[in-house]
Parts: sequence; structure tokens; C-alpha cells
Amino acid sequence: MSFDAVIIGAGISGLTCANYLQRHQKSYIIVDADKRIGGRIKTDTVNGFKLDHGFQVLQTGYPEARRTLDYKALNLMKFPAGVAVRSNGKFHMIADPRYHFRHLYSTISSPIGTFKDRLLMLRLARTVSSCPFAELFSQPEEKTIDFLSHYGFSEGFINRFFVPFFAGACLDREITASSRVLKYIFRVFAEGDAALPALGMAEIPRQLATNLPEDCVRLQSRVEKIDNDGVLLASGEKIQADAVVIATSAPAERQLLGIEQEGGSVGESCLYFTGEWLPPFNEPFLILNGEGTGPINNIAFPSLVAPEYATDGRTLIAVVVLGDEYCKNPELQKLVRDQCRKWFGGAVDDWEHLHTYEINHALPLQEPPTQDPYRQPALVSGNTYRCGEIGTLPGTQWALLAGRLTAETMLRG
Repeated sequence: MSFDAVIIGAGISGLTCANYLQRHQKSYIIVDADKRIGGRIKTDTVNGFKLDHGFQVLQTGYPEARRTLDYKALNLMKFPAGVAVRSNGKFHMIADPRYHFRHLYSTISSPIGTFKDRLLMLRLARTVSSCPFAELFSQPEEKTIDFLSHYGFSEGFINRFFVPFFAGACLDREITASSRVLKYIFRVFAEGDAALPALGMAEIPRQLATNLPEDCVRLQSRVEKIDNDGVLLASGEKIQADAVVIATSAPAERQLLGIEQEGGSVGESCLYFTGEWLPPFNEPFLILNGEGTGPINNIAFPSLVAPEYATDGRTLIAVVVLGDEYCKNPELQKLVRDQCRKWFGGAVDDWEHLHTYEINHALPLQEPPTQDPYRQPALVSGNTYRCGEIGTLPGTQWALLAGRLTAETMLRG
């Protein structure tokens, strides 16, 4: 049997591409080496707790997510619009006064930055919200650390707020990713919410697969080679198709295309704990490590946002660690517990460790120069198209967009 297209990768870009082909009555098959769909977006159930593969959120301000996903069906649970920054031995709240007015004084008086820094934050939010989303990626770019300095932010605010914030969003502790990336992140935070599907992040790829035929996805089917009339699987089976779509991670795409590995990746470790414990503030704010020491970059409490992430009323705690210095350390769990004990006290001794995810290729590097994701070259050559990470930016917004743009390019013929 021959198909109009074979899609390599059952992540959200490949599933989105399939949805558009489905609507236009094109025949296709999706193959993936993994044992389940979703790519990097997966959720495990461990002892009744829902553990996403690395702490992740859906930004409701993503334009392509608004276009593609049914937010109501996902039953999104929103994080509060603010963060708690750990600095000088204390937690300092920085919250959006539109939603958390009672934190207005603490936000204004916080030692995390100056009054000028707060005014610059408002100015930056207004600036990035005043132009069409796509135009952000045609603007001049530089490294984020340089952009923030040139914009006028104080060194203290950059180190205590932007470093852990940006590291949490882009896994980039040196904040050398493109200023375009910073601007789009600021834009979506200003216009939407960070949220979790009530039943876990895996509900996103599951929703994308809902309208696809059950037999259109073949899992545990690794592609060995791409040729002019389809793909050859590692099993030796040949799948014939008029077009091949690569919807994989950057390392896998380069391997399939025989491209020299370049650009690099960043990894993370995400440790999940649980306990009969609550954080020392009323809202489940994301905690940023503004002290710049220890393994922890940020801590989140998914079950206090989406209760079905936990069981028996316990709190699920997600700790994100960046950098090989800590991620590769065999004593990582002890180091994390030690730092949490300094922050939260002896109650940490009763936390139960559920699981640690070590993710080597969590995201590709995003240093300038970056590609404009709205003008990605979908056609690689001949009959081969791409909607993976190469030629665009990583993340849910760009995976959904790449899947749509690639399908539209194919449908135009």
C-alpha cells in the first residue's frame, strides 16, 4: 500500500500536520520509534501521581495553540500570575496586581530589582504587545543578556529574576538565547496564562490524535532511511509514500538527513517529590532561585494548580535542575533535599521521592542568529518536507505552527 505522505514522528508537530492532511482527505501514516505518542510531551502515572516528563506548562497566549487546541476540553488549570523569588534567605513575591492586588505592596517594595526595573518591565510588556506577533521575529536580535543590559535593567534584577526565569523557560542559565525569544515569551505571559491540563500535559497530543484514525499511527517503528519513494524501517519493512515529512527532534532529523550535528542541546533533570506539606505562601507561585547557588533553578507545585495531579490530598513538588555540574551528579537528590531543607525547614525530610527524569535533549540551543519560524523552509528537497526543530524554534507554539505550515505547503503542491 502506498500513501500520500509518511510522517516521521508522533509529537505534536507530526500530529498537527496529520490533522490538516486528514481534513483534505489525504492518505498518510505516522511512524515513531517511541512506544507512545507525544514526543517530549508525556505524562506518567506513578503511585497515583501524574508526572509530566520534565516540568512543562501550556501558555494560553500562544496564538497557534489558541487556533489548534480546544482549551475547554483540556480543562486547563491556571497558575497564579506571579512568582516567588528566593533571595537573601527569603521569598519575595512579584505578582501581577491586576490579579493579585494584595501582593501589590510586596511587589513594589521587593528588593528584587529597583523601581526603574519594574517600570522597564511594564514598558517591555507594552512594547512587545503593540505589534503583530509574527513581527517580533523580523526584528533585530542579540543575546538576551545583552538586550536586557542595553534596555536598562539593573544587573541585580537580571541575575535574581531574569536568569532563573529565562532558565526555566528556555533551560538557558547564561541567558544567551535570542532576544526575539525573550520578547515572544514576554508577549505570551502578558496576554495569557501558564496552565496545566487537568489530567496532565499528555492530554495535548492525545487531543490532537482524537480525530485521526486509530490505525494511522505505528509506534515502535524506527526509520532507518529516507529514499525517493518512502522510508525504510529498522525492521527492514518499506513504507511507500509520495512525500516524507520529518517531524522529529533536531538530533533525529540531522541523523535522518545525514547532516553534521551542530547547534547543540541543553538538558535538565526534573525531580518529583510528594508530602503532606504546603509552601509557605497562600498561592502556588512558581519559585525561582534568585540566589544563584545550589542545584535548584525553579520549583513548582502542579497539584496545587491541578488537584488531579496528586492523590489523597498530598502535594506534588516538581524541582527543575539545570547544568551538567548537577544533572550528572550521582548525589543530585541529596543536594536538592539539602537546598530545599534550607528553604523550607525539616518538613522536607518527610518528602517522598517519586521519580527523577533526566532529559539530555530537552531543548536545542536558541542563540542568535535564529530562523524566523513563520518563514521556515518546509520543503527540504524533492519529496521530503520538515516540521521538526531545525529551521524553527522549539516549543509548543512553534511545533503546532510548523505542523500547519508544512501541511499547507504540501497541499499547495
